[in-house]
Amino acid sequence: MKQATRRQFLKATGAAAGLVMWPGALGREVEAARSDSSRPNVLFVLADQWRAQALHCAGDPNIKTPHIDELARRGVRFTHCYSNSPLCTPFRSMLMSGRYTARTGVWKNNILLPPDELCIAESFGQAGYRTGYIGKWHLDGAAKPGSVRHRQGWRYWAGFNRGHNYFEGVYFRDADTKVEVPEGVFEPDHQTDLAINFITERSGDDAPWFLMLAFGGPHQPYKAPDQYMEMYNPDTLKLRPNVSKMKKSERKALAGYYAHATNLDHNIGRLVAHLKEQGLTEETLVVFTADHGDMHRSQGERFKSKPWEESIAVPMVAAWPGMIPRGREEDALFASIDIYPTLCGLCGVEIPEDKDGCDFSHLFLGKAGPRRDDVHLTIGSPEMDEAWRGVRTDRYTYAWYAKRDQGYVLYDNKKDPYQKKNLNDEPAHRKLQEKLHTLTMRNLKAIGDPSTPDRK
Repeated sequence: MKQATRRQFLKATGAAAGLVMWPGALGREVEAARSDSSRPNVLFVLADQWRAQALHCAGDPNIKTPHIDELARRGVRFTHCYSNSPLCTPFRSMLMSGRYTARTGVWKNNILLPPDELCIAESFGQAGYRTGYIGKWHLDGAAKPGSVRHRQGWRYWAGFNRGHNYFEGVYFRDADTKVEVPEGVFEPDHQTDLAINFITERSGDDAPWFLMLAFGGPHQPYKAPDQYMEMYNPDTLKLRPNVSKMKKSERKALAGYYAHATNLDHNIGRLVAHLKEQGLTEETLVVFTADHGDMHRSQGERFKSKPWEESIAVPMVAAWPGMIPRGREEDALFASIDIYPTLCGLCGVEIPEDKDGCDFSHLFLGKAGPRRDDVHLTIGSPEMDEAWRGVRTDRYTYAWYAKRDQGYVLYDNKKDPYQKKNLNDEPAHRKLQEKLHTLTMRNLKAIGDPSTPDRK
């Protein structure tokens, strides 16, 4: 008798019909019935500094992203996905641990994620997954590039701690062996080669796999191979309405940003094509997202770590044929803190009790269920003068300087989608500001953030 495929088993157990519960995605009776062969593979592609607006399917008139656009047509694109902390290391700590930075102490870049944190690869490994990590890590202190001492459950390893040396890349393999990217090869192209080899070597395995491919781009330096740079003329780029002025060098940087993103899109296309060649399309959940965005002179700012949409909003695109309905745009709020429990929910992996996020797998599957009311936002440790805390609701953005106990921004995103009018401290919006500040304080207290607990 021919063995059922993972997809056939999923349908037989009811997951394809949307057997979704709260807070876990799968009932215990389904969980108990699952075997390794019933769970999907997971290909999780993480970009660095790719803002949500920079997709053709999201309305950016400049960028060319045909493969991600196609992924969105085959699955779901979240239009309101946010990075709880729009900075590299804090975001990655939440992605891996499923816990807020106030709990792990990973407030800023170059901090070691505590080795005793139970991380996502460990949960999936305990559930029978073969795990693999390729690319930038940035959770092992300041070492650069760094071989990474604590790999938190990722068994196959071809990564490094930090750095963006795209044309002379290096990485470390399982036994801390340093490997140089072949001369003349763009780092993301080589990383994609490694990912394709990882998939090929496991295509006949009964056990599912979970591969995280963490590209370093389109983070600066904003460079890419010539064929991609030639796609974008800095002088003809259409700027966002909240960009008042941009120097020639900054236009060139924006063109390079788009060029690098288009290269990553090309490599995502290669991965999706390889899954098809291996007969794994219907057995694989593909997810694309980023750690944070990039300002590129919106609001007059250059880089991330700000509370504006260009910094906090990130792409979230997922496809899983036969399971995730095709061609949907999901407007529910979703946050980086939710990724760990939601992936567990989609894959029938037990969600550890200490995780701060929510399992919103029903939103990916197109099913009714609870929605997030707000997204907690944070940058910096409490003693930092520029540290801010805030909240993004379905309509409003609010942020407050924690140490100074001073308002920062307040926007009505429905009336003002490009956030041109800051309503902070305006008398007419005092009640709204107090309401959002109270919500921010509630979130801080709930997660044990030691920032100023009460507003004078």
